Amino acid sequence: MPTPEPSGVARPAVARPAVARPVVVFDGDCGLCNGFVAWLIRHDPEATFLIAGSAGEAGQAALAAMGLPAQVAESTLVVATANGPALRSDAVLTVLAGLGRPWRVAAATGRAVPRVWRDRLYRFVAARRPRSAAEDAACGTPPAALVTAWRARLASADDVAALSATR
Repeated sequence: MPTPEPSGVARPAVARPAVARPVVVFDGDCGLCNGFVAWLIRHDPEATFLIAGSAGEAGQAALAAMGLPAQVAESTLVVATANGPALRSDAVLTVLAGLGRPWRVAAATGRAVPRVWRDRLYRFVAARRPRSAAEDAACGTPPAALVTAWRARLASADDVAALSATR
């Protein structure tokens, strides 16, 4: 839509670059990961975070943009941000910090725990997570009530490019 000039003459609108939103890269075949993403969508009404299955094009691109091997997301939650990747417990805390209260407070409390302890707990839970084949490992398996919201949050190549451009 044209933007009016002070003189009253309209000038064409300038396309703004896409806002770089963090991308949560997860294993679409992991029941726990799918559950975490469903929880995220329910608790992130501002759509601060995008999602991408690690087997999909956007997930692979996000990992590559962060300088991470593709296999890392098979066992690790990754949040690709403009400041670089957050992995394991740091990824969970990055998500919590990006949400409103009380989650932001929980993230700050969690960061008080040394990363080595947090990651030890993360690995313990990850080793026992349920595996279930997704209909499409590139985007995971959304609960029926969240299908529309889930698909609206799927990251695209343009989203990853915007994220990479800010680094």
